[in-house]
Amino acid sequence: MSQAIIPPTDGTLPTLIDFLDFNAKYNAERPYFIFPSRSNPTKLTSLSFSEVAQASHRAAHILRPNKQGNNGDVIAVLLHTDTILYATVVLGILRAGLVPYAISPRNSAQAVCHLLDATSCRRIISQASMSTLVSHIRVDRDAKDRPLDVHEMPALSTLYPTLGDPIEHDNASFQPYPSSGTPADIHSLALCYLHSSGSTGFPKSIFLSHGFVLGWANLTDLFAGARLRRLRYASMALPSFHALGMMQHLFYPLTSGEGTVVYTPQYPAAPTVAHPQSMYELAKLSKCSAISLVPSVLEALSRSEEIVQFLSTLSLVSFGGGPLSQTVGDRLVAAGVPLRPTYGATEIAGPIKIWPEPITPDRLPPITPNEDWAWFEWTSEAKTRMEPQGDGTCELVILIAVQDHNHFPMAVYNVQGEKAYATSDLFEPHPSKEGLWRIVGRKDDVITLSTGEKIVPLPQENHIRTCPMVMGCLMFGRAREQAGLLVELAKEHTFDPSDEVALIQFRNKLWPVVEEANAVAPAFAKIFKDMIIVTDPSKPLPRAGKGTIQRKAAISLYTDEINKLYEAVAESTTVGDMALPESWNDGSLVHWLSMQAASVNNGREPSLEIDLFQQGFDSLSATFFRNRIISTLRAFGEPHLTQAAQSISPNLIFEYPTIRGLASFLSRLVDTASDERSQAASPGVAVAEIEALVRRYTSDLPRAKANASVGPQGAPVVLLTGSTGNIGSHILVSLLADDRIACVYTLNRSSTSPPIERLKTAFSERALPVDILDSPKLSAFVGDITQSKFNLDSIMLASITHIIHNAWTVNFNLSLQSYEDQIAGVRWLVDVCANADHPIKLLCTSSVGSTSLWGPSLGPVPERPLSDPAAATSNGYAASKYVVEQIMDGAAANGLSAMVVRMGQACGSKATGAWGTTEWIPIMIKSSVSLGCFPEMTGLVSWVPLDAIGSAYIDWVVSDDKMPLLVNVVHPRPASWDVVLRGIKTELGRDLPVIPLDVWIAKLDIQSSAATTEDLARVPALKLMGFFRRLAAARWDGGGRVDGLLFATDELQCSSPTMRELQPLSEDHARMWVRYWKARQYL
Repeated sequence: MSQAIIPPTDGTLPTLIDFLDFNAKYNAERPYFIFPSRSNPTKLTSLSFSEVAQASHRAAHILRPNKQGNNGDVIAVLLHTDTILYATVVLGILRAGLVPYAISPRNSAQAVCHLLDATSCRRIISQASMSTLVSHIRVDRDAKDRPLDVHEMPALSTLYPTLGDPIEHDNASFQPYPSSGTPADIHSLALCYLHSSGSTGFPKSIFLSHGFVLGWANLTDLFAGARLRRLRYASMALPSFHALGMMQHLFYPLTSGEGTVVYTPQYPAAPTVAHPQSMYELAKLSKCSAISLVPSVLEALSRSEEIVQFLSTLSLVSFGGGPLSQTVGDRLVAAGVPLRPTYGATEIAGPIKIWPEPITPDRLPPITPNEDWAWFEWTSEAKTRMEPQGDGTCELVILIAVQDHNHFPMAVYNVQGEKAYATSDLFEPHPSKEGLWRIVGRKDDVITLSTGEKIVPLPQENHIRTCPMVMGCLMFGRAREQAGLLVELAKEHTFDPSDEVALIQFRNKLWPVVEEANAVAPAFAKIFKDMIIVTDPSKPLPRAGKGTIQRKAAISLYTDEINKLYEAVAESTTVGDMALPESWNDGSLVHWLSMQAASVNNGREPSLEIDLFQQGFDSLSATFFRNRIISTLRAFGEPHLTQAAQSISPNLIFEYPTIRGLASFLSRLVDTASDERSQAASPGVAVAEIEALVRRYTSDLPRAKANASVGPQGAPVVLLTGSTGNIGSHILVSLLADDRIACVYTLNRSSTSPPIERLKTAFSERALPVDILDSPKLSAFVGDITQSKFNLDSIMLASITHIIHNAWTVNFNLSLQSYEDQIAGVRWLVDVCANADHPIKLLCTSSVGSTSLWGPSLGPVPERPLSDPAAATSNGYAASKYVVEQIMDGAAANGLSAMVVRMGQACGSKATGAWGTTEWIPIMIKSSVSLGCFPEMTGLVSWVPLDAIGSAYIDWVVSDDKMPLLVNVVHPRPASWDVVLRGIKTELGRDLPVIPLDVWIAKLDIQSSAATTEDLARVPALKLMGFFRRLAAARWDGGGRVDGLLFATDELQCSSPTMRELQPLSEDHARMWVRYWKARQYL
């Protein structure tokens, strides 16, 4: 058979029916649908373009006899039938001048009614097997006085009297359906409607115009590249009502003249259910050259070496509709399978590049399997914008340039003020290859924990789903402290989830797969074995038409089980799989605690003397570890042990972060439970512990090799650590914007995202200009502050003139011991600067927390390191900063140009108002709005705007004057809290009453007694109860003070013109903060 004559896609064939008639004329005998013969399934038969065209005329007569009604009326297609019959019905609707709406038969009656209302649709084509669903739809329509006209689907034999049997087509006569003509504005008129998956609620109707689909046909990587290669697609596994099915069953064959491979029609029986083995056999029989699959089917096919070998012979194996497991994809590519992900949406077609370039009729390079198979590259035909989300991921936005008339086809615009579509799909950039992106989930899927940390669950879910025991899974945990996992089992592995023994056995079997998933996830996102729920076989997870789990509906379905799980974890009623300790002496406890610590830290056996938080522990591990200890004390059933359990502080692991220290404490606690209770509740930081670390890190301080009084030669070259936080971001933008700075190196801890992407995310969150990060004077690096030379080479270190050390973990629950590695990093920096052949100025950020217990009667806190460590014993963070100040003091005494920047409270930028919502002031404001009242606060506000802090660092870097040893960065001209509050109230538009602070805290107490996850999101101060109680206790002037201490600022103002000229905070500043929070939908 000769090659197909490819239809023109230049607009001369404006409708799909025009394409069908073109093929019926020029490719009449070429096969449209290719399938196994009914009489002999080992042989192929087909329906030609001519036969399909004739069938569309027959369908049109049945569906709109005598052209009754109006052109352009919408008719819903609610069918569960064979591909051939479904596609022919759609073509018949189009032939009749109507608009088909392909609706998934998996939708509920309520969802279908929602779609009918959205399109003013009063007609449905359905079938007897759908009668129950249709009857429920009728009830709704009748109740709303919207009568529904229901048509029975035409019989297959009526549309195809020959069904491809080898007889003359003339024997099956047909009457052509009269044409309605082609309106001049056909490109903008509706071709059809499709709908979204409804994963997060009711599905949404999507209007596709004739011009839109013609645009699809011209996209190089969607249809044009396949047309030139004359691919024959095997598309039997794709649902007809889905956009992928529409493309493979209708749009591609009609615009290419090439047939598509489908299952043999079974009408009037139910259609063939796609099965991996039958799909393979049909694909092989049909000699197809390409196949499109959903990931779950491709994963099933990949388990057979024979099938994988066959896939490797094809020109293209594409998958779409969801992500493919990395393990499966790697295995397929290693076997030579030409694997390509497809990405797109009904609203925007497919904006990715599939085929190697260039693509011309005389040059069609093949797809070469490669290790980057999971990564997308955007086609040059689409204008894209990647919008950072604050967690290393970016949302894809497709744009249209106003002047571009041949733009990328888009059916929907959803960005205010722009012709653009925000996809809600999240991508991460390739760690080393610019321009490559990998999808990691949707904005709807992101789980925001109560800690504010955000989990993108898809990579973990995707990996766990590769386990043969698992049919589906999803993570949960919104507004909770930790995430959990909901698992739906494959049919052959189901059991009663109330069977505790079977549940434990299953969790143990699944655990290695979960550990693999955890290994590639951030620490805060890891799933614990106790947090796995198995679904009830009688309550299957709800799924969208394309088979994906409907996350919102699934979480709602299992709300009770999820709540009970969190209650069980909070109550710590089990001790896991570990035996109870033999006794409560130090020796037995060390062994038992080691086993428990390993069980909550990915099986890693801990060192007994080293801080657990330096061995992989985080706040979540600490919570589980503490819960295990408490539950074990209770499990003995002895009154004094129960009493001991009640006395354990929530911060137990933070206060005793080594196994030996924890064992010693628990042994003492059990021996004298009642006497030890107060000690357990608030161990504090001992002065002796601070002094010991000061001695350790100030002994043998080197003398500066270079003369510190001689300034650096040439323009400053700055190394900045901690550039992604609030302060660090503003320091960095100031350095990059100032022409006096020659070069900036940034150094941040390792992450799954490239360092420049983390910087872009940080800038975007804080309304800073992201474009400035393209400056040639910026070099972004990854490094560990606890390792020698921070992973920077000696040549780079030799060029640096200034180091701004701004990186520090802010966690008021950590012990001083947990900060020792960071303290050691400061000492290493001192050594580097002191041993340099040229002078290097070292600026180290400290905190006013190092002076938190300074006596107000002693006057303002001076601008020098304090001699009494008792002022810093409030917590480990404060104590660590005190130690750093002493190290810097000793370094300066030995000739180093060293400066401590003792930072007070920073507030929103003067320029943008941007103020992070995880700090206590924004939290208090949001909570006050929810409570309907503000707490009474007195005293002065000495907060410093973030952009002023950034400018002050420029003052210090470019100055030729000798740097002061220490400056207190607090506002030199404090403002009244009343002024700030007036601005906040004005912008809120609500004059909320002010009540005493202790009464306000009492309101929090009432809320906390039965707080739900929604309450925690609405009143975030519930998570800072301890902080606000301490604030209330600091009543040196009869009321809750905003700033409890006064600070000297002489050195600050002398050394920084910015600070010297800084104007007091005003109502306008406060109003800008509120505007920023509103823009971020925080308020």
